[in-house]
Amino acid sequence: MFKHFSKLDSWALVLFLLIVIGGPILILFSISHSFLPFIHHFGFVIFLIVISSSTWVLLLTMYYVFMMLFGWGKARRDYPLVAPKSRFLILIPAHNEAAVITATLEHLQQLDYPQAAYHIVVVSDQSTDQTTALAAAQGVQVIDTSHQRYQRVGVGKPAGLQYALDELTDSGILQQYDLVMVLDADNFTDPNLLRELDSQYQAKHFTAIQAYLDSKNDNTLLTLGYAMSYWTMNRFFQLSKYRLGLDNSIGGTGFVVERQWLEANHGFQSHSLTEDLEMEIRIVESGGTVGWNHFARIYDEKPDHLRASMTQRFRWSRGHWYTAFHNLVPLLHHFLKTGDLRDLDQLSYLFSMRQNFQYLLASFFGIAWVISLLMPSLGLHPIWLIDVDRSYFVPITLINWLILLEGFIPMIAGFLYDANWEGSKWLITPKAVLAFFWFSLTYLIVQIGGLLTFPNQKAWAHTQHVLTVTHHL
Repeated sequence: MFKHFSKLDSWALVLFLLIVIGGPILILFSISHSFLPFIHHFGFVIFLIVISSSTWVLLLTMYYVFMMLFGWGKARRDYPLVAPKSRFLILIPAHNEAAVITATLEHLQQLDYPQAAYHIVVVSDQSTDQTTALAAAQGVQVIDTSHQRYQRVGVGKPAGLQYALDELTDSGILQQYDLVMVLDADNFTDPNLLRELDSQYQAKHFTAIQAYLDSKNDNTLLTLGYAMSYWTMNRFFQLSKYRLGLDNSIGGTGFVVERQWLEANHGFQSHSLTEDLEMEIRIVESGGTVGWNHFARIYDEKPDHLRASMTQRFRWSRGHWYTAFHNLVPLLHHFLKTGDLRDLDQLSYLFSMRQNFQYLLASFFGIAWVISLLMPSLGLHPIWLIDVDRSYFVPITLINWLILLEGFIPMIAGFLYDANWEGSKWLITPKAVLAFFWFSLTYLIVQIGGLLTFPNQKAWAHTQHVLTVTHHL
């Protein structure tokens, strides 16, 4: 049953049982004497709702505390760098990207990989500007979906990608390549990108591999918040999962997937607004694997205006909730049938959009902690582990400390480990933490909106890109 913790075997299993299973049991047992008074005051139905949601949050928190432990230390390759072998088909979906497409294609000329072993295709998806002409002027193949040679399936980026896949299949081009890469039209890449992915694929044979996602711009508070979320998740989620032998997450750009898997599993067809998350689940359900590469980066432009950012994240949230609810039963059924812990891991991620709410709770906890230090007569004692005599909801307990540990410590460590920063990182750390906190709290708003509107998966919001150079503090 625990076979998918194979890389760290017994001691990882012991930690898992102690932290993820034992932790919630211990905390719930320690407050169990408050259950009957709670039921007496609020009723059994309210009690079931509160205890169920609290237990789920406890389990998720403990799981991410467990996972956090495996993100520390220097990242090391577990594969040798070898001579190029794999052939890459690079698909660049582009809808009205005239401002950035030329710079992106020029930047790709820096790839350290035999040019005969990769082919770039710009998918000009119903563009009404000069995207098609500018891409063609760079000498790459351009597929213009406005010609409507093939039936359009779905909405937004995945629909354009599937259109391109159909055309490339009929022309015989697709069959010439081993791996298909998706790269957004605004992205820059490290020169070693294809060499790293090829070497890893030759050694590990993953169905898909996600490269390290980083930010093209982090010079404002909002874009720095995006970058902080990348650095934190890349190390304490993606790298941790990779070290544990679990499947990684696909981030929408900078990933490769086996051509044979696409041919056998309906290509890029998607029912949600988050085609990357949906593909990740489809790969796992089909028995495939998703790997992570920590050594080659993709630099993605992020919105520097709050309205555009909220619109983008609202789409992500709606798609995330849709995929979560539509895969809940299939993943649970597969887990009960096979005992494959990867199913539970996927469920923990699908229903983990509670972290931003935890940051809000942590802020209230921090305020209460400061008040208790300045005004101890109020009776708040944040250093206590449990304070059930004063409140049924136990606002100042061990769980709040865990929220801080699971949230803020990885946030700071991810920045110190992985940010490509010139000068002293410690000097900018307070601003970086503030940026991430602001990013998380604004994300909470759109997550709630996404939860309330997730059945609607028809409206795709395009994010405008303008940067042709990187912008950093």
